[in-house]
Amino acid sequence: MTHPAPPSPPALRAAADRLVSALAAHDDPEYRLTVLKRLARRLGEEHYPVFLRLLNVVAESDDERAKRLLAGTIGTALRRMDLPGGALSSWGATRLPDNVTPFAASALSGQFFGATPRRLLGPVEYLTVWHMQRTQRTPLGAQAFRDSLAHLIDLLDHSEEARALYPQKLAADAENELEGAYTRATRDRLAAVAAAWKAGKAPAEIAQAALDAVPEQAPGGWVVRDL
Repeated sequence: MTHPAPPSPPALRAAADRLVSALAAHDDPEYRLTVLKRLARRLGEEHYPVFLRLLNVVAESDDERAKRLLAGTIGTALRRMDLPGGALSSWGATRLPDNVTPFAASALSGQFFGATPRRLLGPVEYLTVWHMQRTQRTPLGAQAFRDSLAHLIDLLDHSEEARALYPQKLAADAENELEGAYTRATRDRLAAVAAAWKAGKAPAEIAQAALDAVPEQAPGGWVVRDL
């Protein structure tokens, strides 16, 4: 299947500007969250990385008002436990059959081969799973993971609510297997992010703590990509 070319930097900047303008046009935090979730839905699961890139565009800008608007909207989402999310398959979450009873060829579905369960992941969780686990996507490289995570946390730190609630969510996620969505190594990284974030460390230090929590162990021959 041929995938469309990723948006150009000017196109991303224009889209980010439209997003910020849409958020700024309304004072109601709940409506702003609706706008953000609608954008994620319209992009679809296949293009959730584009949503993450839009967050990064705002994070890397010098527009403090835009950062506060976007971070505050994500803070509202955290309070409502309703983060705009994307889905990644959880390879290895299913098992081979434990008997030799004949079964239909239709049983060899995506679910049989571990392509499910798929659950919606928030931005930080998505980046971490994308980097750490085998999914339907080419793995995210370590440098891209570290840089993207640092930018994202810097953005979220512009909201007191997001800065307080996101580490709590990550710490809770790290203590649960979540129906096989996270491997042990992924949970260790989420826990490291939560601990460093709660401790008030700088975004770059938090991202590095995530990398340091688990030794790099990408299987030989894996291709990795940037965000």
